[in-house]
Amino acid sequence: MNWCQNGPPIIDAIGDQVYCPLTQIPVVTSFDITDPDNPGISELYIQISTGYVINQDTLILTGSHPNLTASWNNTEGKLTLSGIGNALIPYPDLINAVLNVVFESNSPSISGDRYFSFTIGNANYLPSTGHYYEFISAVGITWKEAVVAASNRNYYGLQGYLATIGSPEEAQLAGEQASGAGWIGGTDEDVEGVWKWATGPEAGTVFWNGGPNGSSPPGQYANWNRGEPNNLDGEDYAHITAPGVGIRGSWNDLSNTGSVSGDFQPKGYIVEYGGMPGDPVIDISGSTKISINTTLQAINLPSSVRTFMECDSDADGDAANGFTEFDLYSYMPALLNGSSVSEFDFNFYTDPNYSNLIPDPSNFTNTIQNGQIIYVRIFNYTFGACSIDTSIGISVGELPLVPAEITYRNCDEDGIADGLTNFNLNEIDVLLNINNTSGLGISYHLTEQDANENLLPLDRLPFNNAMASTIYARVENADGCYVVSTIHLQVSTTSFPTNYLQELEVCDNDGVNDGFHTFDLSENEDEFLAQFPTGQNLSVHYYLSFEDAQLNQNEIPNTSSFTNTQPFFQHIYVRVQSADNGDCFGVGPHLQLTVYPLPEFSIYQMGGLCLNGEPAVLAIENPTGNFNYTWINEANDIISTGTTATVSTGGTYTVFASSIYNCESAPVTFRVDASETARFTDESISISDLSMANSITIDASTLGIGDYEFSLGSSQGPYQDSPIFTNLSAGIYTLYANDKNGCGIAEIDVPVMGFPKYFTPNNDGYNDRWNIKGFEGQFSAQSYIEIYDRYGVFLARIQPNALGWDGTYKGNPLPATDYWFVAHFIDGIGERKSFNGHFSLIR
Repeated sequence: MNWCQNGPPIIDAIGDQVYCPLTQIPVVTSFDITDPDNPGISELYIQISTGYVINQDTLILTGSHPNLTASWNNTEGKLTLSGIGNALIPYPDLINAVLNVVFESNSPSISGDRYFSFTIGNANYLPSTGHYYEFISAVGITWKEAVVAASNRNYYGLQGYLATIGSPEEAQLAGEQASGAGWIGGTDEDVEGVWKWATGPEAGTVFWNGGPNGSSPPGQYANWNRGEPNNLDGEDYAHITAPGVGIRGSWNDLSNTGSVSGDFQPKGYIVEYGGMPGDPVIDISGSTKISINTTLQAINLPSSVRTFMECDSDADGDAANGFTEFDLYSYMPALLNGSSVSEFDFNFYTDPNYSNLIPDPSNFTNTIQNGQIIYVRIFNYTFGACSIDTSIGISVGELPLVPAEITYRNCDEDGIADGLTNFNLNEIDVLLNINNTSGLGISYHLTEQDANENLLPLDRLPFNNAMASTIYARVENADGCYVVSTIHLQVSTTSFPTNYLQELEVCDNDGVNDGFHTFDLSENEDEFLAQFPTGQNLSVHYYLSFEDAQLNQNEIPNTSSFTNTQPFFQHIYVRVQSADNGDCFGVGPHLQLTVYPLPEFSIYQMGGLCLNGEPAVLAIENPTGNFNYTWINEANDIISTGTTATVSTGGTYTVFASSIYNCESAPVTFRVDASETARFTDESISISDLSMANSITIDASTLGIGDYEFSLGSSQGPYQDSPIFTNLSAGIYTLYANDKNGCGIAEIDVPVMGFPKYFTPNNDGYNDRWNIKGFEGQFSAQSYIEIYDRYGVFLARIQPNALGWDGTYKGNPLPATDYWFVAHFIDGIGERKSFNGHFSLIR
């Protein structure tokens, strides 16, 4: 637009404010247009010229303005105020509309400053340079053509030139916020990689050296896209990259013509106005600024309501009514999570509408019993009247329900009647915790001040009242609320009678005679309680040591099934105390446990029991004491009550012993085995003879009831358990059977028959005749033996019990060779058995 006959209007915009996030703020605090020649203009442009964030920042016309319309360009960050039907907007209406334009950001974490420009022309105005920027659409225009075209343009008398960009703010306005992307005035056509501005006041200035990894000279600026400039196919000219290609508003290098289509086809050029020699001074623009208050943003408020607690107190006369005093300021450091409290101011309210202001937050008593929500408004006046709202919870912590005073008594049974004794302060815990509340912490102190300050806790065990007879307990619950109770320690005046003793006695009949047994300690409980005045709620407790009984610690848990820990004899310490408050009435070693051992002994047998001899005597040996005995046989008849028993029959005998404590032993059994001398019969002996391996076998089951061993040839042995003798030569043997139980030796002669393998009839007195050996009348005299030569010629007949054959035939000696025999044995009933074989005659 050119103002030919008169000068353009003068714009005066004022505004330097602080913006509170998520609010609206006018873009001016004062605005005026001076124009002596015209009553109005058809359009006014308001743009976020610096710091604009697309899709977050917005300019909005508020109020009612019937003579104009407003349109928002989200890409350029520009609001256009236009007259209805292109009519002029009267200046008063326009001024009123500008005063009603507000800035708003939808980002709670908005940062950085915002600058606003107000112009009567469509070009974008940048307050930091005082220049104007305009995109001119010209599809396919070359860079060199664009240089000429830009120089032929002017804006209210300002000389145009292809834009030269020297700052991020300028790059954003001329790139991201321009209505299109196109040529700018940079080139390296003179020297590859040395980029200069070729237009405008900066002509000849080097702003980049190198390719994509190059750099700008000091004080210069470049806004290349990623991987640019890459000099692809002789690309020597700077171009603002098309939207959607890499970084929005950044630059790339193209050839003079660029591509014939697509993103790298030139769509126009950016013209910059201002700074050229001879340019007139014009005042057709104004600018204002807002700063963002980031101090409130920096507060890391908790995502949920944080609750702060104070313990109930008796400051209002009632320590359990759910009302107490709060210093609301004291919670702010924790609420701000590290932000400095000194940078902020706070208002506190009892309602969510922030209307009921708490006048004295440092001394506030909750208005709702047990606690409530407090609403907090946080200010930061250094940066304007911004505030943020939040809330906190306050709650009243209950105090532990504890008696104000307790008197606790223990028995003075340490042998010195001085009224001083050891106490177990642990025993007082249950008296303090009357509601059995979990999570209580209890400590004891010498002074009330120490208890309040939780200092110098006392050792609980043991504590002697010589140090103090009054101490103080601090009882604190899981919320940290505490009360202090006064504890009076006193020594009881009651006790058990001197040398008082109850006894529990048992025999060690649990299967293991080791002096340990299970007792029911409570059997004598009534007797213990009877030692003290009636009408009191007393209980009896049992311990292993005096110290445990005195301090009421390590109590025996299962009194109905207690096994003594010391064998045979043990004292148990008894404590009688109040079941209501634990006060001691009497303590001492007043229960004696005794485990009597069972009798133990063994049995031995004096002499064996022979059926053909004297009875056996069983006797006690190794007894563990003087006992009474009872002997019984298998029929449960008592056969003796002394230390011995005489038995005449075999069997199992059982003995019981009882002690003077009427403890009876476990039954001891003894086995007596009767025996006798062996009795040989015809059925007792089996002979295998007339063979290569003669043997004798004894059937031991026919000999009697003894336990026998056997010897062949000598009563002195050696004896063997086996009843078989093998590899015997022919002859007469004496067999002996010895009873191992000492009942005697039996003997019998046993013949073993056999045929000699050779004989030597040389009249030397040895083996001069051949005959059977071991023949001892088991066969009859009718038995005979016939002898033949190798040709079957009968030579002689001899009797088994005669002298035998002398090796002659009809009185003539026969030659040395082998001869054959046939033996015919006839037993007493006429049964015949025949054997044959051969033997050698040796001369």
